[in-house]
Amino acid sequence: MTLRIGPVELAHPVLSAPIAGFTDRIFRDIVRDFGGCGLIYTEMVSAGGWIGGSMPPERLDGVTTEARPLGVQLWDREEAPLEEAARRLVDLGITVIDLNFGCPKKRIMGKCGAGATLLRDPATVGRLVAATRRGAGNVPVTAKIRLGTSLATRTAPAVARSAADNGAAAVTVHGRTADDSYGVPCDRAMIREVVEAVSIPVIANGDVHDAASAVATLRETGAAGVMVARGALTRPWIFREIAAALRGEAVPAPPSHAEQRALLLRHHAAMIEREGDRWGTVVMRKFAVRYLTGMPGARHFREQITRAENGAQFRETVERLFPEAGAATPPSTAFEDNACA
Repeated sequence: MTLRIGPVELAHPVLSAPIAGFTDRIFRDIVRDFGGCGLIYTEMVSAGGWIGGSMPPERLDGVTTEARPLGVQLWDREEAPLEEAARRLVDLGITVIDLNFGCPKKRIMGKCGAGATLLRDPATVGRLVAATRRGAGNVPVTAKIRLGTSLATRTAPAVARSAADNGAAAVTVHGRTADDSYGVPCDRAMIREVVEAVSIPVIANGDVHDAASAVATLRETGAAGVMVARGALTRPWIFREIAAALRGEAVPAPPSHAEQRALLLRHHAAMIEREGDRWGTVVMRKFAVRYLTGMPGARHFREQITRAENGAQFRETVERLFPEAGAATPPSTAFEDNACA
């Protein structure tokens, strides 16, 4: 089962979402090593910030040399920076350019008037898609949306039609409104309404945390693919599980505790190599707290690993508290993160 986005054919209809602060080059490499992910995104990029020189450079760290396919998600509310940013991404050889019209963060929606705020105005969404298409040339442009800004203003079908009419090659729909918390179940019926409203592929996002939920999402929405966000932060091997299920194969077993422990130490070592011992350890803590999610001793491990100030302290905590043996258990997904999904 593949997924075609414009001229691009993805080997798997399973995408990894852009997550601010998490989907950096190191994390993307880990996801690729496990396999099964059809398209992975960098962290979300401010088009205006990039053009103006104020965007953190790590948002696009490594994109010139890493494997393809690779997507970049842009956000802005003005046409000119999106068009110029798209031109720059073409020069970098990016596979897919996505536009974020779903970020519910107050800074993005309120101060910047972007993200999910634009769901109130399908015509503006269309203009921004068209501007990005002008800069993108033959690189497909897609749009990421939510159901609307609130239950009273669920505009997703109209927004998706405007995006499609202005050249979007696909639309990803997160099945919540901007004011919904992550505890609110995804509305798969509403995603299906978007699927039925447009002729381009629709990718369903939200509450995809294992192979079974991915299969159920595709069945209930009629979507062409699924996007995984929070679930990948605790289980970066989720993509190979979903891909196997969609092929009708047995779902592979998760890595053992020992394998996950080795992965954690490898992740930490790569972070130190990039950021230095102290800062690399501090940055790594937000990843490390997710490694034992749902396993015995997870709470104590999290409490201790967040106190590590350098590599030696980090490794000592892992050696002392991270189990080496035993089968991994399915994790809880009840936590918040920085996903603008």
